[in-house]
Amino acid sequence: MRLFIALSLSEEARDALDDLQSRFPIGRPTPYENLHLTLAFLGEQDEETTEAVHDALQTLRAPALDLTLTGASIFGGRHGQAVALEADGNAPLNELRDRVLARLRSVGVAPERRRFRPHVTLARLRGQADASPLLAVLASASIGPFACNSFSLFASTLHQDGALHEELARYPLSPPR
Repeated sequence: MRLFIALSLSEEARDALDDLQSRFPIGRPTPYENLHLTLAFLGEQDEETTEAVHDALQTLRAPALDLTLTGASIFGGRHGQAVALEADGNAPLNELRDRVLARLRSVGVAPERRRFRPHVTLARLRGQADASPLLAVLASASIGPFACNSFSLFASTLHQDGALHEELARYPLSPPR
């Protein structure tokens, strides 16, 4: 299975992002149910490893956190681009990610090694399409702050029209003190 771990976004946050996407003049919007903030991409993993990851994440304790999404970003290149809103890289978010990575390493899983740029992908463009119409919509966009009360383990299946994400398990974050 192709796995990743992501912050689950509240319905309120996804509704606000969906409203923003409705103003996009071009691109393929990320489906509502696929809106998330990736903490770690694990790639292809077998069933045994998936179970070990689940067991390790079940015991992780971390506080819930608030996020604000602001600032447009474009990822990718000549084979396609992703247009996203960046998340404030606050200390609780980075601490949660560090704890997730430590749990993954404890079961022998090495997540993809990329600089952590927390974001929510909102649309995809083919090739090197001109993203300026989307950037104009996102120029002053700010979503949040909104509460993130859980994170999840997802399986991702690639299809011609994009990825389908299936939530395999959800892990609660404890209320802030």
